[in-house]
Amino acid sequence: MMTKPLNYWLPAIILLSYLKPSIAQEPVDSPSTYVFPAYGHTYGIRKAGPTELFLFLGLRVKFSDPQGLACTRLNSWDDPDDPHDDDEVTVYGINSGQNNIIYNSSMWSLGVYGIDQDPPATLNRPHGICANNTGDVYVADTGNHRIVQLYNPGQELEFVTAFGDSGSQPGQFNYPRQVAMDTHGNLYVTDTRNHRVQVFDRQHQLKIIFDDHRRMLFPDGIAVTDSAERFRYRNDNFIIVIDSSNQRISKYDLQGNLIKRTRMSKTGYASSWLAYLCLDYYNQLHITDLVNHCIHKFDKDLNHIISFGSFGDDDHQFNEPRGIAIYRRFGQLFIAEKSGAQYYWIGTDLFDLNINMQDKNFEISVNITEPSFISAEIYDQNGDFVKRLAERYFFSEAGGHVIFWNGKAGMYSDKFFLDKPYQMSRIAGKGMEVPAGTYRLHLVAEASYSSRSYFVRKLDKIFIKQ
Repeated sequence: MMTKPLNYWLPAIILLSYLKPSIAQEPVDSPSTYVFPAYGHTYGIRKAGPTELFLFLGLRVKFSDPQGLACTRLNSWDDPDDPHDDDEVTVYGINSGQNNIIYNSSMWSLGVYGIDQDPPATLNRPHGICANNTGDVYVADTGNHRIVQLYNPGQELEFVTAFGDSGSQPGQFNYPRQVAMDTHGNLYVTDTRNHRVQVFDRQHQLKIIFDDHRRMLFPDGIAVTDSAERFRYRNDNFIIVIDSSNQRISKYDLQGNLIKRTRMSKTGYASSWLAYLCLDYYNQLHITDLVNHCIHKFDKDLNHIISFGSFGDDDHQFNEPRGIAIYRRFGQLFIAEKSGAQYYWIGTDLFDLNINMQDKNFEISVNITEPSFISAEIYDQNGDFVKRLAERYFFSEAGGHVIFWNGKAGMYSDKFFLDKPYQMSRIAGKGMEVPAGTYRLHLVAEASYSSRSYFVRKLDKIFIKQ
């Protein structure tokens, strides 16, 4: 899927054009779990900080404790006669220290909620935010112990109502931190200091409360998906909650029954602070970590895939990443930091590539960070083509995969794939066995999102056939 230039939350990222996109070039050894958008989409600007914010909003707003992000494609922005505008999204960012919300009010301008409002429309140290395509926006108004509902008809956020107050009774809150919305309009709230999650319907009537039999501790981050989600690979129904002093990730069904949980200590991190999360098209988790200045990626079963980033201001680095949001359809990823924001596309990366001989066959094992289209070819020591093992074969799960080569030559595939969930398939072809010698495996991976039109991950490995 290709995308046009977009305007998003935070100023420098909005400096985009409708020029023909150029190819996104990443250094060969760069990590590519997330990749930079093509130059023609951003003029090369993929980070925004205080200077850029000043250029767009002057002295009206400054970065002060950025928190949650939400991203959606508004129906009101859609022109049914123009299929090329499907990627024009609205991104909302909580600027907690100044009690406001920064968002792109059009393709070319920024709006700010929280400057001219009077009570009860004012916010007090808000944190989480969620939004849908019909214009509904919900904010965890943490300092006021309530939830605020806003509405965006297309260009400006409007106050609708607020519900809840301070307390521990059903429908009351004690520092609610984050919110999530499913496709039916149900709202999921982490009621942090009451150690529970409360779920409300469209009319703000309480549906369920769950606390994992009182084992939930300071729930914070939350995300939800259901089988009616438009942009999803499979029909999943679950809730993800971060709790236990921001160290634990738990998966629940939509009734609040625990399915699975894991701790960050199992991934090798001695300490961490999991802040916000979002779910992508494959319902993989992308979680920001303030302490380790990175993003952790997990599959839908809470298996750790990879961690991306480190502390700093260079490429692929972060400074206390907080809010994170994704447009699931095209894989655009937005990340709030301590004093700014970054913009990536979901890419794919290859690692742990190994080639082992097994009963005259070669077992090629590799890990991928994203469901990807994989191409694999064998060349001899002179650079001449020997065998095509795979041509854009789709591996639908991140993680470890195996391709088999029978040691024969030929244009057509004669391959075995051992793909998750470990069902072996074979496409037989003809070919003569190649002689002993030195060979090169050329492996190419492409993500299934917009990035695949601009970026591929390539990896080569030399091996010897006896």
